[in-house]
Amino acid sequence: MSEPLRVIAFVSVGFILLLVELLTPGFGITGISGIILLIIGCYSAVKLSLFWGILTILASILLVVGFFKLFSRSFIWKKIRLDSQESKEKGFSSSEDLSGLLNKSGVALTTLRPSGIALIDGKRVDVAAESIFIDKDKKIKVTAVEGNKVTVKEKTEV
Repeated sequence: MSEPLRVIAFVSVGFILLLVELLTPGFGITGISGIILLIIGCYSAVKLSLFWGILTILASILLVVGFFKLFSRSFIWKKIRLDSQESKEKGFSSSEDLSGLLNKSGVALTTLRPSGIALIDGKRVDVAAESIFIDKDKKIKVTAVEGNKVTVKEKTEV
């Protein structure tokens, strides 16, 4: 195969592999192979002639950028892109507000070593003990709430 045809083949196959990668999930072997073939094609073009090398590099960049711009407006992209947003207004929440549990008492449902499950205000809550170990069925008190981390200590009877 002549050198100019080899350059065209490398760039074309590289571009096709990038298209295949775009339509399949993940950044896998096809995307990496496509990038490598584009680089080899551009390098081969520079070896052939500086003018053709620069032209090939510019054409490759324009082709890839142009395709991505066109593809982002296509119906295929609209079908595979996730449009919905999970916002608080729509009822979604990344974590439950546990700040109301501060200074509440409960019972350890599992042995806390140092983490486990406790029953506080009738709700099962993942908790972490201040100390290393709290036995199952011991009374506990919530000492701190930071985000979704609830810290407890064993409640002493007075």
